[in-house]
Amino acid sequence: MRFHPGTILASPDAQAIFESGEIDPQELLRHHVLGEWDEAMEEDLITASEKAIRDGGVVVSTWQVSGYTVWIRTDASRETTIIDVPLDH
Repeated sequence: MRFHPGTILASPDAQAIFESGEIDPQELLRHHVLGEWDEAMEEDLITASEKAIRDGGVVVSTWQVSGYTVWIRTDASRETTIIDVPLDH
């Protein structure tokens, strides 16, 4: 683990998808804290997250899974990580 995620929270939209079994949030979280980025993640976001791990700052990863984009964001204090799947309602 390259950093501690703190308290892990999921948005209501993410929670609904996780409960359906379509996405395994634990697997994505594991990749997030190890700094194993999705190959579809934008290069500038990877660079910013690598810098944040090294120097302090917000760590963000995105994942393309089962037709969804999953966002994982760990705050700079490493107190909270939020998993979100923004959906158009």
